[in-house]
Amino acid sequence: MLEILAEAAAWMRGRGHENWPDRFPRHFIESHATADELHVVEIDGSIVATLTLQWSDARFWGETDPEAGYVHRLAVRRHHAGQRLGYRLLDWAGEQVLARGRELLRLDVLSTNAPLREYYERAGFAYRRDVEGEELWRDGTRWSWRTSLYERPCRRAAGVT
Repeated sequence: MLEILAEAAAWMRGRGHENWPDRFPRHFIESHATADELHVVEIDGSIVATLTLQWSDARFWGETDPEAGYVHRLAVRRHHAGQRLGYRLLDWAGEQVLARGRELLRLDVLSTNAPLREYYERAGFAYRRDVEGEELWRDGTRWSWRTSLYERPCRRAAGVT
């Protein structure tokens, strides 16, 4: 997971768009795996994509909304780009949200990352508002952010497994 996320961060940064830290702390990713929120796509024995699906997101969206699921850290290895894996993962996440009796799929994107915002808009997400804040990692690193919040109604995706 850490390598996939680092690869995605470096790829975006190489195109002039900050998105994530160079490398997420291991404990951060492990906490989502332990909570059964971390999901992967495996092809031929290799993990090629990942996303985190959470059932609350007070940091960005405020108090828990029982109508939504929240996507974080969607990433696809570059050699699998162009296969619509990201869109298929978003559809899968929507299916999980529906299975829990919820109706909305939400996510956040750094406000300055225009290409990623456009990607999610093409995936059917609508802009809602911006929020800002700061992260303090265990190693003392501070990371200030301004993010745009997006959501879309969940729909059953034909043929997505």
